[in-house]
Amino acid sequence: MGITQFSQAWNKFHFCQLNKWIEDNPQNALFSGISGSSDAFLISDLFRTTKKSIIVFVESSKKAENLVDECRTFIDDESVLMFPSRDAVPYNLKSPFGPTTEMRYKVLSSLLNGNLSIIITPYTTLSQKIMTRGNLFKKIIRIQVGDQITITELSSWLVENGFRRENQVADLGTFSVRGGILDIYPFLTENPVRIEFWGDYVESIRQFDVFTQKSQESVKNVEIFPMREFLFNDEMIENAIEKMHSFCSESKIDEMVVHKLEHQWKSSGDYEGIEWFLHWFDLPASSILDYLGSDSILVWNDVLTIERRLDESKNNYNRHLERAPSLFLPVLSPPEKLLFNDNDTRSSIDFYKTVFIDTTDVPESSIIYKVHFSEQPQLPHQLDALSEDFKRHHDNGFHCMLLCPNIGHAERIQELLGDVCSYIEIYIGFLGKGFIDFDNKILLYSESQIFNRIVKPIKIKKQKHGIPLSNFDSLTPQDYVVHEDHGIAKFIGIERIKTSSLEQDCMVLLYADNAKVYVPVEDFHKVQKYVGKDTGEPSLSKIGSQAWEKLKTKTRESLKEMAQELIDLYAKREYLEGIRFQPDNLWQKEFEDSFIYDATQDQLKAVKEIKEDMESSKPMDRLICGDVGFGKTEVAMRAAFKAVMSGYQVAILAPTTILAAQHYTTFTERMSDFPVKIEVISRFLKNKEQKVVLEKVANSKCDILIGTHRILSEDVTFKNLGLLIVDEEQRFGVNHKERLKQLRFSVDVLSMTATPIPRTLHMSLIGTRDLSIINTPPRNRLPVETKVAEYHDEIVRNAIDNEIDRGGQVFFVNNRISNLEQLRDKIEQLVPRARVITAHGQMDEKELEMIMKEFIAGRFDVMISTVIIENGLDIPNVNTIIINRADALGLSQLYQLRGRVGRSSEQAFAYFLTPKNGAISEVSLKRLRALEQYTDLGSGFQIAMRDLEIRGAGNILGTSQHGFIAAVGFELYCRLLEDALKEIKGEKPVRNLNDVKIEIPIEAYIPLEYINDGATRISTYQELSSVRTIESVSEIEKSISDRFGPLPKSVNSLLLLMRIKIFAGLLGCIRVAISREDKLVLYFDNEQGSFKDSIKQIFGNSEREFEVAYETPISIKTLLATKKSEDQVLEVLGILSEISTVVDKEKND
Repeated sequence: MGITQFSQAWNKFHFCQLNKWIEDNPQNALFSGISGSSDAFLISDLFRTTKKSIIVFVESSKKAENLVDECRTFIDDESVLMFPSRDAVPYNLKSPFGPTTEMRYKVLSSLLNGNLSIIITPYTTLSQKIMTRGNLFKKIIRIQVGDQITITELSSWLVENGFRRENQVADLGTFSVRGGILDIYPFLTENPVRIEFWGDYVESIRQFDVFTQKSQESVKNVEIFPMREFLFNDEMIENAIEKMHSFCSESKIDEMVVHKLEHQWKSSGDYEGIEWFLHWFDLPASSILDYLGSDSILVWNDVLTIERRLDESKNNYNRHLERAPSLFLPVLSPPEKLLFNDNDTRSSIDFYKTVFIDTTDVPESSIIYKVHFSEQPQLPHQLDALSEDFKRHHDNGFHCMLLCPNIGHAERIQELLGDVCSYIEIYIGFLGKGFIDFDNKILLYSESQIFNRIVKPIKIKKQKHGIPLSNFDSLTPQDYVVHEDHGIAKFIGIERIKTSSLEQDCMVLLYADNAKVYVPVEDFHKVQKYVGKDTGEPSLSKIGSQAWEKLKTKTRESLKEMAQELIDLYAKREYLEGIRFQPDNLWQKEFEDSFIYDATQDQLKAVKEIKEDMESSKPMDRLICGDVGFGKTEVAMRAAFKAVMSGYQVAILAPTTILAAQHYTTFTERMSDFPVKIEVISRFLKNKEQKVVLEKVANSKCDILIGTHRILSEDVTFKNLGLLIVDEEQRFGVNHKERLKQLRFSVDVLSMTATPIPRTLHMSLIGTRDLSIINTPPRNRLPVETKVAEYHDEIVRNAIDNEIDRGGQVFFVNNRISNLEQLRDKIEQLVPRARVITAHGQMDEKELEMIMKEFIAGRFDVMISTVIIENGLDIPNVNTIIINRADALGLSQLYQLRGRVGRSSEQAFAYFLTPKNGAISEVSLKRLRALEQYTDLGSGFQIAMRDLEIRGAGNILGTSQHGFIAAVGFELYCRLLEDALKEIKGEKPVRNLNDVKIEIPIEAYIPLEYINDGATRISTYQELSSVRTIESVSEIEKSISDRFGPLPKSVNSLLLLMRIKIFAGLLGCIRVAISREDKLVLYFDNEQGSFKDSIKQIFGNSEREFEVAYETPISIKTLLATKKSEDQVLEVLGILSEISTVVDKEKND
């Protein structure tokens, strides 16, 4: 049995009756008898045979998504496109979500270009109004190298077409301008693009990485689509507002709504939701059908008739219009203005040949083609029954085929069935359901029928590794900062300081008593953004006081104790003889191949590191860090299975009963095909039941025990414990942590945390704690659409109604047990059809367990709960979360709660509600706005730098260190920790190469007109002042010229000074100066005097005269041959480079 792609094998089969349909050439036809996923076979073969574009209308977005994947199994991926509905939730006063608009443009662009495609779309798009072909064609701007266009003209076009101008491009729909360079992130490009101009001509177009901001490959052209489907200029806005005023005046309606919209559209430039007022703008509109070629084919793949679906669409709009905020009702566009009327839609349909698939009522003129398909039964884990079915059909002359989503699954099936059913053809592909085609004598099974789960193919996109971190520590005026030497200050800004005949940029810091310190560029590395206290403002340090030095000394002493403990623990583990687990066996491979989703690169790296630890003789103590939903449990499962395969037991420790129950369900499902015995112990179990579980554990009749801190009790004894997996260790108490510390010496320990660990802390702890970082978000997921608003009944009602309408469920979080039942009554009044349940941590164990099971099973629509759902709960059907009194919760809590939704490919929504008409603190508001702004997966760093870093430090270092972190700031704390660890290990702390004073009279700064964004200039300065290698300077130079254009003279001088600084630092210089007599003077610490022989050797072999002054510090002088400052800088660089070469040669010799 060979394994190949299904599309390659399917070419030899043709859909029965299709040739007859081609011969008959009817205007309307009905294919009846379709079953399973054979509709995808019909549609794909129709496309392949006719070589014409096909548009397929189906009953829902979910059906459309599935059918796209199924058709892609039969034919080329690129030919099958989905056209999503623009208005997923009518009258929600929001504009279409970015990814939705992008998918729609992809289809419209393909049709404009005349590409042959299968377009699959929910029926709701049939009557929706969209931009006309001509208008869209005019609105797309096509730019290629050599085109004549000014950067100003392009910028104006971008603003008019919905793009936002930013200092740095990080998101879709943004652009930035720096000199003669324009960066833009448009739709339908893999990466953002950088357009470089030479005068009024486009000189080059390059893609660039949104995270590093570095250019990648060059491209010849780029197509830029508008960011909105409907576009409005100032004149159109003015006319619409005028019409609204007239209408309200004539109808005697309060004009407050018009004033509100006028302010939003004209003053704020905010067009969010403007599409719901479309009829005031008199825009020409088309239907999706108007984009099709005249010979295209329309397929109606729905049991219900077109007329019935058009009525449903209109009724859905009317139903949502009733829920719209009353303020806007008078001016909202009614359904008849947003949708084409039925007669127009019907006549458009009649223009195209139409194929109906199993529709109940079709036009009388339709020719009916009966086909013979049937759907096989589900046979979950019934391999004998499956083999018998294959054999029976094979004996009757059927082609027997089986579809698997990837090669790993296919190989596993081949091993299971190969011996008994060698005639089965196994292919890679996806079908939701298999089918029997009696006409072609084909028996086709999909893997979902065997394992009772649907594994959809992964849409591989460019992988994001978190989000750009350049923003989270960037400085803005009034930020608190820490200067290594002077302490905590307030950052005022960058000032150009003139000294004698030179100018240079300095960072201005404000200290206590209004004292100011001016920090030169070369010392910018000593200044970091203050990250410390959770709330409140830190006290400013006092210049001239010893308090700062005393505080640093006290912190160092505390760190020494902690560092000693860390190193002792690590050393003890190094010399202990631990468990050496066996290498992977065949079952391990089968188990890992059975995973639904392919592992990301970060997951694979973490698994590799864990397996190496497990197979070594020292005890493992590894921490997996990864953001919410990044697949830490998937990694832990592989480790647990490996331990069981080596004959050891595994304990999995969860912080909550609910999470323990969920882990039990997940592990049981995943390992059901293997001889692994799993039990759970928690307060959900009665004493008698717990006793039975404990006996199994003690007698090795349980391989994996999952539970809460109950596992750490003295009465829990394992026969052969080998691996302990701890989920969110920081949430356990002191006594529990002590017990865990003891276990770390006898078994392998794998800990997991959803708190992002800062890189600085990670680097400081290398050699004391093994960390695996998972930064790659899962594929196929959309960011959670987040809204911060005051509490209003209609927001809650609409959110719940909309989620129920699409068959989903809702979390309503309220962190006070006392009013949960009151809220339940209220929600039942607001949404009478909603089935509501409440849950909280003080409930009886059995009751809480039953509630969770009932909710997961879909028997309730809304769960009102406390924050017990915060950690790890994964229910893919819950895609709306409403958090009441969000202002009272911490940032990381809110972030974790939002992570409970958006765990499937459905668009998820999060509502953070604050008290109605209630004043909330500025800190709370900023916190909530940050959550609203940063919705990308992996934005934990961006959202919660302060909150999460402090918690992240606590996870590893312990809460006793919080006070010191708050006192000296996070970055300095990490540096002091690194020094303390080195000191205890007997290593000398590495002298900072950046602590070299450069006193060379040359103008070296970044002009404001070159980098005009303050934050970017500061971060560039900080990056430059922190470099430690010549290669790094070259990289930065390349990056700066790539992003901002050719280097000005003063920037080039700055880069030369940084190179001088690095060479001088490597030689042990503490100061480099050019005297008034044009002499280069190098100053060394007395300890560095050993370099003088090297220097003598250099100068002894040259014509250059020099003198050495054996003072404190030692100084070496030599007369420079040049007089101009620019030439002198180059000469100094040459001298230092030459000395470095000789010193390196001596070291190597």
